[in-house]
Amino acid sequence: MKQTVVLVITHGKFGIELLKSVEMIIGQQENAFALGLCLGNDVDELRKEAEQIVKSAKEAGKEVVIFVDLLGGSPSNVGLYMAKMYDVKVITGVNILMLIELFTSRDTKEPAELLDAVTNSGIDGIKQFP
Repeated sequence: MKQTVVLVITHGKFGIELLKSVEMIIGQQENAFALGLCLGNDVDELRKEAEQIVKSAKEAGKEVVIFVDLLGGSPSNVGLYMAKMYDVKVITGVNILMLIELFTSRDTKEPAELLDAVTNSGIDGIKQFP
């Protein structure tokens, strides 16, 4: 089974802080990266940073999963560009449960099963209380 590299790309520092929160809960994670597009940043620079991470992972024979916050936003467009150019998976609507599921299951599940579990955990974690 190939190692899975995780890249979180979001608006602002949301993804960076989300990854820190996940690591606070389940410990430091290898092959985990986060990039943020802050006000005034250049989208092309974000794409170059993401491309550097993705290229390196693919050259090492690793799978890559990119999480983004919002479908249609600039971070999402960067992720979808990576999917087109490098055959990586992109999941939108990232939340903390999705990342925890991925990190705790990435060494034991096949890629398709893993991505289904990740998206389901994200959905299952959304609850409404009175």
